[in-house]
Amino acid sequence: MKPLPGLNLIFHSIGLGGGMERHVADLINYASGKGIPLRVVTRQQNWPGEPPPCCEFVVIPDRTPFTRLNTLLFESRALYKCQPQWPTIGISRVPGVVMSIVGGTHKGHLLDKKRSRFGYFDSRTIARENEMYRQAKVIVAHSGKVAIEIARLYDISPKKISTLYPPVNTTTFSLEARNERSKVRAQIGVAPDQFLLLFPSNNHALKGADLILEALHDFDTRIRLAVAGKTRLNAPNAINLGFCKDMPALYGAADAVILASHYEAFGLVGPEAVLCGTPALFAKTVGAAEVLSEDACIQFDRNVASLREALAKALNKFENNTLQLSSPANHIKYPFSPSQHFDQVFNLLAEAYISG
Repeated sequence: MKPLPGLNLIFHSIGLGGGMERHVADLINYASGKGIPLRVVTRQQNWPGEPPPCCEFVVIPDRTPFTRLNTLLFESRALYKCQPQWPTIGISRVPGVVMSIVGGTHKGHLLDKKRSRFGYFDSRTIARENEMYRQAKVIVAHSGKVAIEIARLYDISPKKISTLYPPVNTTTFSLEARNERSKVRAQIGVAPDQFLLLFPSNNHALKGADLILEALHDFDTRIRLAVAGKTRLNAPNAINLGFCKDMPALYGAADAVILASHYEAFGLVGPEAVLCGTPALFAKTVGAAEVLSEDACIQFDRNVASLREALAKALNKFENNTLQLSSPANHIKYPFSPSQHFDQVFNLLAEAYISG
């Protein structure tokens, strides 16, 4: 890995949640472990305990009761809080950073929702994205789907974009998660002969809950849908687990995870579950489907018939004891360890910084 004098990181929320928040936490821990000085500029800091060594958190507090306005204010001020002698990674939409890490684009999200007219805040967000992509020396996209969106929707040269799929913590997510399988299933009221379908979601509309519930209606009664997330899913047969700190144990207890998202730039729950021996049922709109084998990822179109076909295929494997993945790493088709990923990220950042 090429040396860095230090680095700034801009992201609106720091904690140990899912998705990009987890990715940022992994980046912070990896940089700290390498002894790289780090200044993290954020709106909300929920790091458990003391900051990691070499890491400083700078919090820009919200000024108004309006979330979208606070976001714009944060993005306009964050760069001024950075250490000027260090290169800056922007994950929030901040023009002027050396590297932009992109988990998904706002314009792509809106277009997938069939939105043809954009309101004030959407237009401002897209404008800031566009400016950030144009000014950044290098852009890291978390999937091929996102790389195509950046190039096509924002007219950015593909030469500027590197596709690096997000890493998975191989210590946290492994087949050891299945050691507590029977215990966890019993705790949430799922019998051994029932099919536990895990739905990790904090945004049910975006993640396709309506389609999942429609497909499960009057389908096979052995399927139990468990929802892991802060928001309850108001459905008669849903098992609402709330926010879950021990996701590996849930992955290990599940028979499959599911996302039917309208827009899902990657979907880290897929590789995480796979490393715990559990396959994914993913809509073809989910970016992670690009990098999971057929045995590890049963894909479906976003309609009831296709989803039911995928569910039936999974149930057939469940009945024949061929659903569980015994060699998980073989089913993930990219370098997924944190060291492989972040060494590539930091090398790209160092090269862009040195080249000016």
